[in-house]
Amino acid sequence: MLRELRRPSINMAPSPLSKSIMNDRWDEAIGIARSQPDKAKIWGMRQGFFEGLKDSTVLPLHECLVANGPVELVQALIYAYPKGVQQKESSYQRLPLHCACRKNANPRVIQLLLEADSEAALVADSLGRLPLHYALSNGANDEVITLLLKFHANSARGCDNRGWTPLHVACGMGASTHVVSMILNSYPEACILKTRKGSRPVKCVNPKAVNKEEVKALLQVRKKEVDATYRPAAPVRQGSERTLV
Repeated sequence: MLRELRRPSINMAPSPLSKSIMNDRWDEAIGIARSQPDKAKIWGMRQGFFEGLKDSTVLPLHECLVANGPVELVQALIYAYPKGVQQKESSYQRLPLHCACRKNANPRVIQLLLEADSEAALVADSLGRLPLHYALSNGANDEVITLLLKFHANSARGCDNRGWTPLHVACGMGASTHVVSMILNSYPEACILKTRKGSRPVKCVNPKAVNKEEVKALLQVRKKEVDATYRPAAPVRQGSERTLV
């Protein structure tokens, strides 16, 4: 379980490291992170950090990931402050892994974050969403989904505040049949779960997806398997030879 670490004082003005990240001066940012590792620990308040609307207190690592910074900078920031991967920004309580998955980060970035703290794959933000939810909703490639499930297959069991599992999201976003199959392999029972509005994954299948019929067929096969596994035994009728008196 992740341990929430006490935050130091918050800088209202961007630090030199943050300024470099904000202006996409990646080589400069990498140099600062490597030569002055303490700068990676500095929290700062950023206005409109999410969608230009939500202000948030963040670390340079959060900023780098939201800005889709290069792998080398992510690596330098993790090395400078390893515990930063366990730290949540203040507005949605998102870890760096959430931020990376929302921005459809390079698979190598996702791997670095998971290697630094694999438990991050099982952490929900204030909306109840795991990193896997965001990877799926932002069109991550199959390699990213594979990494998240490889490090923690149980992330397929996540359920956000609206009752959406990763399978619902995958179906709704028109994910590849391979991705849908991977999620079902990790959590077959997801095919029968309903959202808070009563929708099963098969109802969420994107009508514009080129593989919609293939995904529906896969969901129906898995549903039959789940039903067969969990269906209670048929009761013995009264008066039959098997009835005990």
